[in-house]
Amino acid sequence: MKKHLEIWSETDRQKRKQAIDELYAETCEVFDPNYADVFRGHDALMGLIDEVQSKFPGFVFTKRQQDEHHNIVKLTWSFGPLDQPDAITGEDVFIMNGDLIQTLYIFIDHP
Repeated sequence: MKKHLEIWSETDRQKRKQAIDELYAETCEVFDPNYADVFRGHDALMGLIDEVQSKFPGFVFTKRQQDEHHNIVKLTWSFGPLDQPDAITGEDVFIMNGDLIQTLYIFIDHP
């Protein structure tokens, strides 16, 4: 899941698009607690990442812990600038379809 966090931190849209194509199913669904609507497909995911990056310039994701079994992966992360890498923390839960992310649930910790 290292590549997942690299995708969310990647600012080069072309590199990010290529990585999304390699890691996410074309019909992926992303559930973010800050939005009522589900993000469906690669284009919607790109738009969500663009928005996150524009709200938090210079922030990067860092892996904290990972656990997985069967087709489920749980990943805890931190998000912040280099001088405060734990500014925001949270957890992603993935439903995998083979090697591809089919569904992503994002959980953001509240202070």
